[in-house]
Amino acid sequence: MSRMPPSSPGLSCHPGRPWSCVRALVGKLLLSLLLAVSSLSASAAPEKELRVGVYSNQPKLFVDDKGQASGILVELLQEAAKDENWRLHFVPCEWAGCLAMLERGDIDLLPDVAYSPERARRFAFHNVPALISWSQLYGGEVKAVSLLDLKDKRVAVLEGSVQAAFLQNLTDTFGLNTSFVQTSSYDQAFQLVREGKVDLAAANKYYGDLRASHFGLHDTPIVFQPARLFYAARPGAQGDVQAALDRRLAAWQADPESVYFGILKRWQLQAPAQAIGARFFWLLGLAAVLLSAASAAALRFRRQARTRARELRDTENKLSAILDSVDSPVYIKDADFRYLYANGALCRLVDRPAAEIIGKDDFELFGPELAATLRAHDALVMEDKERRVFEEAGPSMKDGQRIYLSTKVSLALESGAARYLCGISSDITARKQMEESNRLAATVFQSHEGMLVLGPDHAIVDANQAMCAMSGYVLSELLESRTLPFLLTRDGRGLDAPFWDLLAAQHKWQGDAWGQRKTGGLYPALLSVSAVPDQAGRIANYVCTVSDITELKQTQERNLRLAFYDELTGLPNRRLLFERIQACLAASGDAAQAGALLFLDLDNFKDLNDTRGHIAGDQLLQQVARRLEACVRANDTVARLGGDEFVVMLDAIGASEEEARLHAEMLAEKVLAALGAPYDIGGMAHHASCSIGITLCTHRDESLDMLMKRGDLAMYQAKADGRNTLRFFEPWMEQRIRQRIQLEAELRHALHAGQLELFYQPQVEESRVVGAEALLRWRHPERGLIGPVEFIGVAEHTDLILPIGGWVLRAACEQLVRWSRTPHSAHLTVAVNISIRQLMEDSFVRDTLEVIAATGADPSRLKLELTESMVIDRVEETIDKMEQLRRRGVCFSLDDFGTGYSSLAYLKRLPLEQLKIDRSFVRDILVDPNDASIARSVVALAQALGLSIIAEGVETEAQHAMLRELGCHRYQGYLFGKPAPAEALDAMLVEGLPQ
Repeated sequence: MSRMPPSSPGLSCHPGRPWSCVRALVGKLLLSLLLAVSSLSASAAPEKELRVGVYSNQPKLFVDDKGQASGILVELLQEAAKDENWRLHFVPCEWAGCLAMLERGDIDLLPDVAYSPERARRFAFHNVPALISWSQLYGGEVKAVSLLDLKDKRVAVLEGSVQAAFLQNLTDTFGLNTSFVQTSSYDQAFQLVREGKVDLAAANKYYGDLRASHFGLHDTPIVFQPARLFYAARPGAQGDVQAALDRRLAAWQADPESVYFGILKRWQLQAPAQAIGARFFWLLGLAAVLLSAASAAALRFRRQARTRARELRDTENKLSAILDSVDSPVYIKDADFRYLYANGALCRLVDRPAAEIIGKDDFELFGPELAATLRAHDALVMEDKERRVFEEAGPSMKDGQRIYLSTKVSLALESGAARYLCGISSDITARKQMEESNRLAATVFQSHEGMLVLGPDHAIVDANQAMCAMSGYVLSELLESRTLPFLLTRDGRGLDAPFWDLLAAQHKWQGDAWGQRKTGGLYPALLSVSAVPDQAGRIANYVCTVSDITELKQTQERNLRLAFYDELTGLPNRRLLFERIQACLAASGDAAQAGALLFLDLDNFKDLNDTRGHIAGDQLLQQVARRLEACVRANDTVARLGGDEFVVMLDAIGASEEEARLHAEMLAEKVLAALGAPYDIGGMAHHASCSIGITLCTHRDESLDMLMKRGDLAMYQAKADGRNTLRFFEPWMEQRIRQRIQLEAELRHALHAGQLELFYQPQVEESRVVGAEALLRWRHPERGLIGPVEFIGVAEHTDLILPIGGWVLRAACEQLVRWSRTPHSAHLTVAVNISIRQLMEDSFVRDTLEVIAATGADPSRLKLELTESMVIDRVEETIDKMEQLRRRGVCFSLDDFGTGYSSLAYLKRLPLEQLKIDRSFVRDILVDPNDASIARSVVALAQALGLSIIAEGVETEAQHAMLRELGCHRYQGYLFGKPAPAEALDAMLVEGLPQ
C-alpha cells in the first residue's frame, strides 16, 4: 500500500477515505496548538537542568569518540530540550551503575530503560514509549535455532537487564540447565562469545545488528521479549519532564515527516522499520503467550508428577518407618557411593540427621582409614553384582569402636548395570568381645611375661613357658618346689608372712623384686601378685606376673647419665653444672671459701669442622675434655655447655678474694698451656688454643645467672683481646654492655623521633659535581652530632638496621626528587650504602621499588653501594636481586673494592655500573708502591669490564693528580668537600668547587 502525497506538510490522506484527511488535519492542528502552548510555557519557565545517564548501547545511546553523548535517544531528548528550556548534563556510566545512580538520585533521567513490572516498582515511566525493541540471541559457531537448543549452554547477559531475568525464568521453566554469565556491557558479552568462554550472548535488536558483526557473530532465530523503551526517572521526581516527553513523542510519532522519523532515518532506521518493529512487538507478544501456554502445560505435567511423587513418598515414608524401627543400620548408596537413604539406626550411629547424611560419602562421615575400607567393600559388591558379607569396624558415640557384620547387595537396572547398593549392618561387638576374651584367656598365659598360679597354700600349681625360660627351671621342677623363685630384696628377704598378710588385706601387690635363676643368679624383676577369690569370697588362687626388667634398669641408668652428662665427652653437662653451682652458692657465706668459674671457648674451632669435618671436631673435643680433667682437682667440676664451650668450676680455692684470684689465674695458665700442646687428630697434628674468661664466686648475693653472664663477658673480652689468653671479669665490662643496651634504646627512639639526618659528600668529575654519597648522622639531643661508627654496629646486631636502612633509602630518594626540580642540581646521582641485612631480606627488591615509586625518584639517578663481603655470600641470590633492580634502572657500585675476597669469576657476572677504590689504598698511594699498584690494577680492571671508577678518601691535590694519572677521573673526599647537609651541597653547586 503506497502513501498518497501529502496535501500539506506533514499531512497524509488515505485514498477513498476523505474523512481521514479531515481527521488528520484536525489532529494536526490540535497537536500543533498543544505544542505551541507548551513551547510558550517552556520559554516562559526558567531553564531546568537535567542530569542524564549515558551507557553504551549503540545506536540508541552511547558516548562517541569525542566524548560526547550520542545516539537516537540522546538526539530525541535534545530536540525536546530545545523547546522545553531544559539544559542537559550527560553523565557517562555503565548499565548497572546507571540504575544505581538513578535510584540514589545522582542522575535525573536514564534513557533506554525497558519497562517491566519489577522496574515499575523502582522507577517512574512515562506513557508513550520512545522506541520499541526486542531481544535476540547472537552466536558464532554454536548452533542454536530454537529455545530447546539452550540446554546446557552458556549465555552472556547484561547484568541487571530484563533479558537476564526473562531468560533465567524461561529456561528454568523448561528445565534446560542453562548457565548465565553476567557482563557489564553488550560488547563484553560479544567478546566472551568470540573467545569461546560462552556459547551465546543476549542483546537488544538495535545494538546486536549494529555491533555483532564486529565480533564475527551473527543473529540466531531465537527472538524473545518485546520491549518498550522509556526515559526512566525516580518515583515522584521529574513528573513534568516525563509529561512533556509524552506530549513530544505523541506528536512526533503521529507525523511521518517529524523530527522523530528524521532521526530514525539518519541512524538508518526507516519509519517502515519502526512500524515493522511495532507489528513485530505484537508478534513477539503472541510468541510470549505461546511460551506461557507451553509453560503452563509444563507446570500441569509437573503437578501430575508431584502427585505421583507424593504417593511414592507416602509409600517411602511407610517403608522408612519400618526400617527406622530396625536397630541395625540400613542404607542405600548410588553408583558414586553417596548415600541415598539412611535409616534411624545409621543416623544415631554417626550422630547426624538424615538430611546431613544424604548426598555424602563415607569419606565425609568417617575417618579416612575406615572410609577407605568401606569403599573397597562397596566397590567389590558393585563390580561383582553379588551379595557379599563383610566384617567392618564402625564408630559408636558411647562405647568407642564397634564391629558390624554387613550384608551388601547391588541393585541392577534392566540393562544389568549395577547402579545402587543396599546394605544392612548388625552390631556383633559383644560376640566378638566374647570370642576375643576366650582367645586372650587361652593365649595370655603364654605371653612373654612369666606367670605363676599359686594355690591358697602358696604352692605353685601352674607356670607358663616364659616363667620357665626366665628362671631356668622346667615346669615339673617348679611344681615340685614349695619355694617361690623371688626375693623382695637382694640381701635375701623372700615373700614372708608380713607380705602374705598385706596381700590378704589388699588382694594385690606390685613392686620391684629380684628373680632367682636355677643357676643361683639374680635379675631385677617387676613382680605383680593378685589374689583371686572364689564365689564365696575366699582366696582360691594367687596369680603372679613376673617381668625381667634388666634392660629397663640399664636404660634408666643410661637415661640418667644422658640427663646429667655430655654424651660425646662424658663430662657433666649444663644441667649438672648448674646444680653444682647452686649447691655451692647455697653454702654458708661465713664458712664457705671463695670459688671461681672458668669459661673456655676454643679458638677457630669452626675452621677445623669446615676443613676436616665434624668427626675431627669431635675428636678434638674429646681430647680437650681429657686434658681439662687432668688439670683440675678431684673435687672440681669440668663441664661441657655445648659446642666448643667448657666451664671449670673451682670450689673453695681461697679464703680471700685475692687468694682465689691468684689460684684461678694459675690454673687458667696451666689450662692454656695444656690445651695449646699439639693434638693427634686422625693421624695428623693439629694445634689449637682457647680463650678463658674467669669470674670469682665470693658468695655475696650472687646468682647463677649473674655468674654465667659475667663469665661469658670475660670470655668474650679474651676473644676480643687476641685469643689464647685469659681475662677476669671486671665491672667495666658489664657497664659497656649496659651502655650498648642504652644506646640501642636511644637509637630506637631516635628513629621514631626524627633525630636521624642525611649528610651528602660531593662526588666530582673534571671539577664538576656529578653526584653525592648519602651518609647517615644522628643528631643526639644531648651528645650532639654522632657519626655512624658509634651506632651502626649496634644497629647491625639488632633488627634496627632494617628500618634505619629503609629510612635512609627513602630520605635519599626524596632528596633526589628535590634536586631534580632545580636545573643546577637535576643531573646529580645519589649513592646509598646498603647493609647485608637489607640485601638478604626476601622483600629487598619489592621494598626498594616501592620506595622509588612512592617518592617519584628517577631510579637511574639512584646508586646502591654494596661491599665485597656482602656480595660474596649467597652470590646467586644477590645477582638475581641486583638484576631485578637494574632492569628497573637502578645502578650498583661495589664499595671497598680490593679489601675483600674479589673474584673475577663472579665479579664479571655482577650487574655493576661502578667500582670504588677504597680509601685505605688512596691514603698511602704516594708513599706505598703496593697501594699505587693496587689502584692501577683496579682502574685497569674497571676499564676492562666497562665499569666507571671512583676513588674515595681523596684529601690532597697530590693524591688527586696521581689518581688522574692512573686513569681515575671521579673522586670523593675532603679535598672537594666534607659531608654536609643537602643545603651546603646546593650552595656548592651554585658557587662552584673550592679552589
